[in-house]
Amino acid sequence: MDLLALDPSQVDIILKYQPQLETLGVNLEDESLQETINGYPYNLESAIQAFIEFSAKGKLEKPNLYLIKALRNGWKPRNSSTAPHLPVRTVADFDTGQSLEERIENYRQLCEIVKNHCHRSKKITRPSKPRRNRSLSSQRPDAATVEEFMADSILRPEMEKAILQHPEWGYEITADGVREIEF
Repeated sequence: MDLLALDPSQVDIILKYQPQLETLGVNLEDESLQETINGYPYNLESAIQAFIEFSAKGKLEKPNLYLIKALRNGWKPRNSSTAPHLPVRTVADFDTGQSLEERIENYRQLCEIVKNHCHRSKKITRPSKPRRNRSLSSQRPDAATVEEFMADSILRPEMEKAILQHPEWGYEITADGVREIEF
């Protein structure tokens, strides 16, 4: 890696995280990544920390692009200003023990929950039928379903996104998983 444009402290940062970055699939020899590191040296450590946190969610298809995005957009780690030394996740870490059919069924159920909620927000014009009060809480997934979806590595990102998009469900994402918010 061409580190000539960096000062020694920044080189130390790259060397400090090099084993984790390479394990996550980052190619430190990539020209675009090198240019970005040289262009954004002031954000180097916090962006690498945030990238490592982000990659803990699952295997990234293009890790170099995510690291470049972290550097350019000034990503900061969530946990603290200290360096997170998160374990590098492998495929075995995301094995939920569910069969492919169970995972597909979980995904189908998640899609139905989100689809039903999204379709309900659209105004439907029907001829003179009285509308029943359909509260969003009736479309709210139960805690067992949420936990089951969160346990599946494929469904977890979609479930997290759905929870963030639908605060009316009353769930909060925590470090340990998901918990119900009491109103």
